[in-house]
Amino acid sequence: MPSTSEVVLLQKIIQNIKIEPPSARVWTENDLYTLGMVTGKLSSAGIVGIRREASEALSELADRFFSNPIYQRGVTFLIFKKALTDVLIFEYGDKVGKAVDGNDVENIKARIAVWFDGQKGNHEFYIPCFIAPYYASTFSIGPIEFTYIQEFANFANSQPQGVFEVAYSPFLQEMARRSANWIAKVSVQDCTQERAQEIGSLAVDLAIGSLQLFLIEDECRHMARLTGRTMPVFSHTLSRKNGNLSTASVNSEPGRLFGPGYLDQRLLEAKAIVDSTGKRVSAYLEGSQILPSLEQAWADATYWFHEGLAEPLDTIAVPKLETAIEVLLRSESTRGSKQRVVKAIQVFYGKKADEFINPHSQTTVKQFAKRFVEDRSRILHGTWSTLNHSLRGSRSSLTMVARDFLIYYSVFLDKYLVSQMPSDDIENFLNFIEGSQQSSTSAGL
Repeated sequence: MPSTSEVVLLQKIIQNIKIEPPSARVWTENDLYTLGMVTGKLSSAGIVGIRREASEALSELADRFFSNPIYQRGVTFLIFKKALTDVLIFEYGDKVGKAVDGNDVENIKARIAVWFDGQKGNHEFYIPCFIAPYYASTFSIGPIEFTYIQEFANFANSQPQGVFEVAYSPFLQEMARRSANWIAKVSVQDCTQERAQEIGSLAVDLAIGSLQLFLIEDECRHMARLTGRTMPVFSHTLSRKNGNLSTASVNSEPGRLFGPGYLDQRLLEAKAIVDSTGKRVSAYLEGSQILPSLEQAWADATYWFHEGLAEPLDTIAVPKLETAIEVLLRSESTRGSKQRVVKAIQVFYGKKADEFINPHSQTTVKQFAKRFVEDRSRILHGTWSTLNHSLRGSRSSLTMVARDFLIYYSVFLDKYLVSQMPSDDIENFLNFIEGSQQSSTSAGL
């Protein structure tokens, strides 16, 4: 049943539908603004639009309808709002000021559902990526399949000549020009084209973030999809010092020092991590999360981790890595953040608040958690300069902790999901991990 507030919002919109009679002139967006309309469509009656007075009501009604999980996963909000606007104008363009009730709201919802059914589809995308310059066997992180460029080129060349020239050839040329060396293949179901591409691209980011959890940091930090956050493979500089001209070139290609066979070997060695994080990527991509809060936290945190690794500036990378940890632990305040970090280190590492965080450090768990919160706060609130302050020490330790947390979290989440009556709550999950660790210790494992 529609709520009273939805009826009120719809009535507000219908009261503010405006019709401008036909004209021989060519109408522009600026004309809509002059007429006081937030949006409009041409019809036999002229321009039918919605006045700016109803703009807020239109946005709020769209937001309420969009709260349906099917729409949130399947279409972008802007396209959804435009479709709703078109339906409203079509349905009520000749009924300006009509009194509406719950039946009208249900009718609009039904019209939107019909529209969405006609727009959604199943999509498959081929996304160029920077992984490593050397050949490795095709591998998968969950449902995302990564194929070396030469194998993909062989497949492309097997297609009909016309298809190759129109579709594959320009695609491969762009990859060659940018030195992208891998293709990620991803399928997205029941979405509009725009939303499917958005979800597919983000799922590839999560898959690459999963790779970065078990590869050498300096060699994997620039791994990315071509359409994401990338660094040029070769960076050239031209400068003068005391009148003398000099040039330099830096090769930032990820995986350059891996050597042939390394990626295959690491994927095999890290199979347990690959299998676990692959389930997280799959749940995000397919919208099949059983514990949405905990599973989405891993996906969000992995994205922040992936972004933090790629960031060249330490004072930006550190807040991103800290955000990855806070998002993972669902911290809701500064105090809560400190407590959650201490608790997480205790359950993941078995270290108490006053113990050193590792054998090579003189920093206790409590001190680490305090600095963790303070560093980001000082950068984001301007106490420390973003451009002139150094956080290199914090960056290396945070990268290590964030990486460990994401691995432990995913592996234990696999066990938690099949435990008796798991709840979608971070405190219960951390308590479950702590209990599992203690049971293993007591059993001598």
